[in-house]
Amino acid sequence: MILYLYHRPTWALAVTACEKDDTMLVDQAMLKASQHDDLNDTELLNEFCQLAVQNNSTNVLMHLIKQGASVKTLRPRDVAWGETRSKAILEIMLVHGWEINARDDSRGDPNDEPFMWSVLRDIELVSWCLEHGASVFPRGQEPLRDDIITMSQRKCQQILEKAAYSATVTTFELLRSQGAPLGWRPLHRAVETAALYQAYPGEDANRGEEEEKDAKDSARNYEERMAMVRHLVDVVGIDVNAPDQPPDGKVPDRWGTPICYVTKSYGIKTDTRELVWFLLDRGADPTPALDDAKHVKHDTFAADVEAWSAQQRGGRKCCTIQ
Repeated sequence: MILYLYHRPTWALAVTACEKDDTMLVDQAMLKASQHDDLNDTELLNEFCQLAVQNNSTNVLMHLIKQGASVKTLRPRDVAWGETRSKAILEIMLVHGWEINARDDSRGDPNDEPFMWSVLRDIELVSWCLEHGASVFPRGQEPLRDDIITMSQRKCQQILEKAAYSATVTTFELLRSQGAPLGWRPLHRAVETAALYQAYPGEDANRGEEEEKDAKDSARNYEERMAMVRHLVDVVGIDVNAPDQPPDGKVPDRWGTPICYVTKSYGIKTDTRELVWFLLDRGADPTPALDDAKHVKHDTFAADVEAWSAQQRGGRKCCTIQ
């Protein structure tokens, strides 16, 4: 950002103006910034416009638009950055030409996703986006095929893959009802994020207040992510041994079948036994993941598989953890 890089005191005033939604303060910031020959007025207006959007400053945004600022210049990541966007801000933007389905490939950004992809944790905003023309199909992206994953598809994952990683089952199903394709990796991504969190370990007098809060937050996330994993397998019917790319594909950061995404998380100190046992109970082949676990010294994964196998030898018929 031009102003931030070269005139930080003026930038700080502009930020304060947007935080307070104060049009007089933003005028002062514009006046100070415009006194420097190296700053272009149009670029400044658009830069302040971005600040107004990111601070949900409706008065400042309308004030800047009247002076010539354009919301059309805002990239999806510019709109999504920071706190949650208010519907009032989004509605102003739509009225003044913002394209809700825009993608930014102007600089080869590795995450070339439309705005709705960034608000999947908020089902009200997802619903609002759908009601206001948002598409579950990334603009300009080729249809999915069994034999190739295009660069466009690598830069912008299918929305259900991202929803499987971070959204609720309800949001996932809302998007699926709009015809969103599953993509290659919804279950893989759900398994990946489920491995990040920890079930509640129970009360412990040795945990401080902040540690207890963290434990409960992690437990809530864990239950939500495990609910997604179960839903994808038992309701949607995704194969627990589904590949994450075409045969002989060499797409970076693809790890194999869904269970391989557990061993990918070897550096994270969480208990993944319930997750691993669920996948094994539903027919997951642990062989490739066990090979990976040897290379990364993920001993707990191998122990979980062995414990599951022992249960089977002992006559265990189904997963006791549902």
